[in-house]
Amino acid sequence: MLSIERTHAAVVACCASPQALDTLPAHPGTHQCRVTPDELLLVAPPALLRDTERRTTEHFAAADPTALVLDQSDGWSVFTLRGDEADSVFARLSTVPLPARRPAFVQGAVAGGSAKILLFDGVIHVLVPSTLRHHVAARLQDVCGGWPAIPAAEIAFASDPATPPFHASAAIPARP
Repeated sequence: MLSIERTHAAVVACCASPQALDTLPAHPGTHQCRVTPDELLLVAPPALLRDTERRTTEHFAAADPTALVLDQSDGWSVFTLRGDEADSVFARLSTVPLPARRPAFVQGAVAGGSAKILLFDGVIHVLVPSTLRHHVAARLQDVCGGWPAIPAAEIAFASDPATPPFHASAAIPARP
């Protein structure tokens, strides 16, 4: 059965030297998604935002004092697709190939706009700039037809099991 949810996630952007990003310790419940060699997004449940920012800032104070740590939670909208039909629905929104091996992180166009995609077994989290929220919701309604409607209210991002850092270019978890 398919479930589509609007999800509120803590999203913290980290811009730092690749070496400093490579040594950032994993935080329980937080997913490290490497966007570029010098940029990392941390995605977590909203309740972990302040702790994630604090730990990350403390790390970079020693590892790269010029690093930037910025809460971008309001800049992203997250749509979560759950269930056996999740991959099929996603394929109707995007030509981005989804890796079979999960967990994974990939980037690309979804519903005609830029997106970050965090994948787990049976779950696809699609992060889009907040300015595209209504457009992506409308496209989901178009492709889902008789499937469940997208709820108007957001639920909190549920952190899936702890995962290693992800590198988008590899589309598979990076080596620790």
